[in-house]
Amino acid sequence: MSNLFRSLASSMRALSLATPRAAVNTTKTVVSTHQTRCLSQGILSRHVCTPMCSHNRPVAVSQSAKNGLQPKQQSRGMKVHSAIKKRCEHCKVVRRKANKRQNGYLYIICPANPRHKQRQGYR
Repeated sequence: MSNLFRSLASSMRALSLATPRAAVNTTKTVVSTHQTRCLSQGILSRHVCTPMCSHNRPVAVSQSAKNGLQPKQQSRGMKVHSAIKKRCEHCKVVRRKANKRQNGYLYIICPANPRHKQRQGYR
């Protein structure tokens, strides 16, 4: 066992002396950035890391994420139903676009869940 260790150590020493100085510096930075990876991931990974890899670059953090605020969930539109109903306790019934000639449309708006937005369809 000790002979195996000695031969391994001598081959590693010879390899480190044979590599140019620039290559040694880049391998040091790559090793330091991957200290959190598991040993099995490092062995099974076939990807050769370079300093310009996407997972080595810093991730841009938005201002709302820095403050701990979650961005609002984006909703595309609203569902159109002939019979609209409240889906939770936060849903509110609103009548909009009413004028002299028509009563307007009934809408359901929900500040808690934007998926609950509905509009009453044509009769």
